[in-house]
Amino acid sequence: MPAADWLRKPTNLISVGVFALALVVYGFTLPATLSFWDCGEYITTSHILGIPHQPGTPLYVLVGRCFDIVLSPLMNTAQAVNFMSAFFSALAIMFIYLIIKDIGRRADPDASWLPHAGGVVGALFLLFSATYWNNAIEAEVYGLAAFMISCLTWLALRWYDISDTKHSNRLLYLVIYLLGLGVGFHLGTLLVYPGIFVLILLTGRRRLELFDLLALSFGLALFLLSTMINDDFVLTGGMIVLLSLAVVRSFSGKHFLLVSTGVFLLGLSVHLFMLTRAGLDPAINQSQPDNFATLMSVLRREQYPPIDPLVRKADLWWQIQYYYNYLLDQFTFLDLGSGHAGRLAVIFGPIFLGLLGMIHAVWRARPWAWMLLVNYLINADILNFYLNFSDHEVRERDYFFFAGFLFFAVFIGLGAAALLRYLAGPLGRAGRQLGPGDRPAPIRVKATVAVVAGLLIVLPALPLAPGHAKWFEHDRTDNAVAREYAWNLMAGLDPDSIVFTNGDNDTFPLWYLQEVEGFRRDVTVVNLALINLPWYIKQLKRADPPLPCSYTDEEVEKMRAIRYEDPDTGRQETIYVKDYMVHNIIEQSLGRRPVFFAVTIPQENMHRYFDMLQMEGLAYRFTGKRNADGLPSVDPDRMMANLYGLYGYSASLDGDDARRREEFERLNGIGIRGEDSDSRQLLGERTWRLDGLPELTGAHREDVYFDQNAENLLGNYPAGLIRAGYDYLLRAENTSSGEEAAYDELLAKSEAAFHLAAAFDPTFPMLTDLYPMVMITRGKADVAAAHMLRIHGRIPPEDEQTVVPQVLNSMLRYREFAAARSWMEGVIRESPDDPRGYLHLFNVHRLAGDVLGCREVMADWTSRFGAPNEEMASMLLELLESETSPDTGAGEEGS
Repeated sequence: MPAADWLRKPTNLISVGVFALALVVYGFTLPATLSFWDCGEYITTSHILGIPHQPGTPLYVLVGRCFDIVLSPLMNTAQAVNFMSAFFSALAIMFIYLIIKDIGRRADPDASWLPHAGGVVGALFLLFSATYWNNAIEAEVYGLAAFMISCLTWLALRWYDISDTKHSNRLLYLVIYLLGLGVGFHLGTLLVYPGIFVLILLTGRRRLELFDLLALSFGLALFLLSTMINDDFVLTGGMIVLLSLAVVRSFSGKHFLLVSTGVFLLGLSVHLFMLTRAGLDPAINQSQPDNFATLMSVLRREQYPPIDPLVRKADLWWQIQYYYNYLLDQFTFLDLGSGHAGRLAVIFGPIFLGLLGMIHAVWRARPWAWMLLVNYLINADILNFYLNFSDHEVRERDYFFFAGFLFFAVFIGLGAAALLRYLAGPLGRAGRQLGPGDRPAPIRVKATVAVVAGLLIVLPALPLAPGHAKWFEHDRTDNAVAREYAWNLMAGLDPDSIVFTNGDNDTFPLWYLQEVEGFRRDVTVVNLALINLPWYIKQLKRADPPLPCSYTDEEVEKMRAIRYEDPDTGRQETIYVKDYMVHNIIEQSLGRRPVFFAVTIPQENMHRYFDMLQMEGLAYRFTGKRNADGLPSVDPDRMMANLYGLYGYSASLDGDDARRREEFERLNGIGIRGEDSDSRQLLGERTWRLDGLPELTGAHREDVYFDQNAENLLGNYPAGLIRAGYDYLLRAENTSSGEEAAYDELLAKSEAAFHLAAAFDPTFPMLTDLYPMVMITRGKADVAAAHMLRIHGRIPPEDEQTVVPQVLNSMLRYREFAAARSWMEGVIRESPDDPRGYLHLFNVHRLAGDVLGCREVMADWTSRFGAPNEEMASMLLELLESETSPDTGAGEEGS
């Protein structure tokens, strides 16, 4: 069929349009580099054909490598793998439209074009839903899994239409093959099967025998169970029984069970990639599944604690709310924020449509609706019960419910189609009530119904409107914080360093830089969460450069955690494998390789060495010398060399310039930009030149959305800068009289540190008062006033009540009346109903001897609050009386 004729069919044309719109939206919000969490690992393993964390996702890695190769002339590796998610997510959106249109037509065969409209509404609500959009634009498995789930659901509907034909089982073979193959994207793909099973079971005129269906379902359930429990006997015994049944039935000419088992295993065979690739020892080779037993442990995710849904980690009612709060957050469409108005709009909009779609489909579109409802419940409420999340998860867990949100979007579309059909007039016969060959005439759709349909289509597309918060929150085109943070951390380390990291966000981006961009491959990254595992230790020992470690592989295999009791104090603690390993690595590295700890590591994970560390930026250096105060020391000069000279901030500050780093490297004779550059001059004691660098201007970027995780990591910059600035301040205060030059130099360095910290976050603790105090001392009270006005209303009220009088008194002590007046006038403009601003401004005028200013403040007070302030009147009277005294010369000085 010619393409032009194919596109003349409304279903085909709308399918292409929905796919294209989704791809354009995701393409325009796609990040140019990696994001946090698993993205760095998935991009890197796709590039090097490595083995990511359990359960391995081999198909994702292989398809990611294909996108990396094919798109390499057009984009970098990170963009290519990100685009893969966008592409498959857009395909899933297309299938969602097709599913809604199909079932909407079955519910109301006479509905004319209304099922098409419902399909577009549901597809758009999913396209712009929060979690789905996030997954669609970053290197994650969920977009590809959504494609597989939606495709399988659509294929199940196609099978139903031919279920009584001779070759209908062939389509089931394809479905079963894709189920096995889809496990290579995500294990959750299997959770689409229960709904398909219900549809097949309720299909009256099928050629598939019930025994074969039940036996196949038993086999799939057995496989899924084998990924959740560590019992090879159950798996082996069940497989023997299943294969025996399949072979026996094939002898009697009933081949379905044997063929379906074979095609499922064929799809599952993509996991053999891990067996072969792991033996070649790629740079990322998690769990090293080079034998069948280890491969099964990867599929079972044995590295992670087992899930026990019978022992609740939190109150069940809280967990129910946990899921449904996520559901409400998905489908926001009005730019009303997260308050009650926004929630009500979602409840009376998409949630109402979803519930209407459920009811209408179950009433009018059985048995197809049962497939959707079963899959929604399994991927939403039942999965929520099984996962048993606690109320203190380390990150948001909405992504686990991606399939539940997907199926709810289907119901939203069905609800939209149903609503339009109700508005169009009395309902006709449902599809299941029609006989063979019955084709009811389509209804005539009134103009008012067409207008409502248009409004329903526009609502989910509102995030396309300029300035919409949902677009802003999902636009990653300029978000490079993950890469920049990792680059800065690595760039500040000595050559051939060892750096201990804590988790995903300070490890995977480092792996990406080393393996994809070839940056700082001389550094050995040691993840404290993985160093408990023998395979990881042995891999690091084989790495280039190898990890210093005196333990043999045999000793590593025998290591176990033990309980230890201090004989002096009786205090008990658990000594983990990582404790032995960190101690041994440090011991073996002394005098040979510098050792660093990332600042993201919690204190309890490095408490044995905490007082032997020295802060130098985004990492602590291990010095081997204990500090008297039990805390890490600070090298402010090295910190400023890193934080002010070496690190880049273009992803987080709007005023950074690459010339600053280039000039810093030129001034200090270092080069650390690429794989072949020499950074050995970083090692050792030296004086760092920061003079002549382009000034760091600007502030925290407001044009890029940073989630809480990114904000937390960005907080490490001002935290380090404040440490450096405070150290300079203490040194300045300890200078002897007569050392004015040294005092001024140290104070200038303190100012530079505090100034950059304020650019990141002016409300950061300690900065709110220290920075303006230093500025006042340096004769820059106007900068202090601007800072105080900037944080007005942005810090806790109790903190502001304490800080404001302190800073104001300091200004007045230095007779900086103009700056103080400007500050307080700004406070009154922003908070005209707060009496404290008037009182402070009156006091400024009073101390400046400005009678006219005092009277103006009193007049403003009376105008705002309705009665004169007795305290002001009393102080003004004192001021007027003092004008006649001999010591009234200060008058307007500084005003």
